[in-house]
Amino acid sequence: MIPKLLHFIWVGDQSKCPMNCIDTWRTMNPSWEILLWDNDDFERQDWFNRAHMDAMYGRELNGVADMMRWEILHAKGGVLVDADSIALRPLDDDLLDCEAFACWENETARPGLIAAGYFGCEAGNPFVEQIIHDIHDEPSVTHAKAWKTVGPLRLTESYHRYGYAGLRIYPSHYFIPKHFTGLTYQGDGPVYADQLWGSTLRAYDELHTREVTAASAA
Repeated sequence: MIPKLLHFIWVGDQSKCPMNCIDTWRTMNPSWEILLWDNDDFERQDWFNRAHMDAMYGRELNGVADMMRWEILHAKGGVLVDADSIALRPLDDDLLDCEAFACWENETARPGLIAAGYFGCEAGNPFVEQIIHDIHDEPSVTHAKAWKTVGPLRLTESYHRYGYAGLRIYPSHYFIPKHFTGLTYQGDGPVYADQLWGSTLRAYDELHTREVTAASAA
């Protein structure tokens, strides 16, 4: 069972941290413990992939967050969601009744690609540990975009390479009902969150100023 622990990561300009988005998760999930990992944690923690994080820092902060994601989840367990997302309904206990979960990015726009932005697992998960060690063994993770080397593509390829049957993959509409390509879910299935694509759409400069509200869609 995955613990009711929500993680968020924000490294970089602290004044642009989208607390407005993070607070929607707090509102929708009042019984959950919430941890925000920030610049102080990045500097002070003894990260296994510190060298790769430092190399990535001046290039893609989202890549730094991806590497932190795997180590945080392995150490603590829980659910780590992207900071540029808003909660639309409480997370159901049924989502947690597994050893690990993720969701598809979009079954039509990017079929087969597992999103890294909504990942939950129990502490000590061996699959997540393998991802951490595989990243560590790479001579470089900055030769290509971070989503390929440490994010969604890394996750997807690892899932297939190791045949990890313990990963439950939810439909994209659970957490990403609106893809950055414009494709939008029109069905009546559960929608727990909305992804605002801060990095992809380069929206972080103003995202923290938007009026966002946690509104139950249940």
